[in-house]
Amino acid sequence: MVWQVAIAYEFLLSTLERANIESEDRPESSYLSACINSAWAKLNEYYTKLDETPIYYAATVLHPGIQWAFLTRAYNGREGWIDKARHLIQTLWEEEYRDIPAQWEIADSNLPVTVRARGYNPFDSFQDRLMSYPNSEEESVADEFETWQSTKQDTFSKHDNLLEYWSAKRFEYPRVAKMAIDVLSVPAMAAECERAFSSAGSMVSPQRTRLDASTIAATQTVRSWLKMGLLEGYDGLLKETSGEVAGVVT
Repeated sequence: MVWQVAIAYEFLLSTLERANIESEDRPESSYLSACINSAWAKLNEYYTKLDETPIYYAATVLHPGIQWAFLTRAYNGREGWIDKARHLIQTLWEEEYRDIPAQWEIADSNLPVTVRARGYNPFDSFQDRLMSYPNSEEESVADEFETWQSTKQDTFSKHDNLLEYWSAKRFEYPRVAKMAIDVLSVPAMAAECERAFSSAGSMVSPQRTRLDASTIAATQTVRSWLKMGLLEGYDGLLKETSGEVAGVVT
C-alpha cells in the first residue's frame, strides 16, 4: 500500500545499517560490507525521491493509526526533513482540496475488500510500534485538515481498510476524506499500471483501430475490477477464459 512506502524505506535502511555493524564480526566482512553498502546506496537513492511528491508523506500522515508518528520518530533530530514533509502535505491540501465544495459522493461498492496479512514478520512489528506511538501534535484547530489531526482517532490497525475508514468519514471531514481517498488509491508501484498499458496495447491491434477511447477505457476498467475480485457474481461478457478477458490477453 502507498502509505507503507516511506515506512518500508526506513525499515530497510535501518535493517541494512544494523547488518553492516553485525557484518564486522563475520567471515569475509569486507565483502559482505561492500554488498550491504551498495544496497544501502541504492535504497537511499529511492528514499531521497520521497521529497519529489507529497503522495508518500501524505498517505502515511492520512493513516489514522499513524498520522505524524512515523515522521516524528524516523526524523527525530532532523527538523528540516519534517518541515519539508509538512510543507509538501500542506501545499497539497491548500492548493487542491481545502477550498473545494464539501458535497461529493463515492460508491461503497467501489471500495476494495480488506486485505489481511498472511503472516507476521519483522516489518509488521516495525509498523505495530508506530501504531501505538502517541500523537503529540498540539496544533490549533484552524481548518478541516487540522481539526482531523488534532482529534483523537479510534483504535486503528494496519490490517483495517483505510478506504472504508475515509468513506465513513466523508460527511464529517468531506475535503480531507477526498484527499485521503485520492492519495491512498494511488498504486504503491507502477507494475499494475504497466500491465494495464500492455493489455490496452494488445487490445488495440491493427484490426481494432476503430475502437472508441471510451470503449477501451471501460473494458480495461472492468478487466481490472474483475482481477481484483470487485465484481463478484458478475455475469457479463468480460470473463477470463484461457488467460484472456474479453479477447484481451492478460
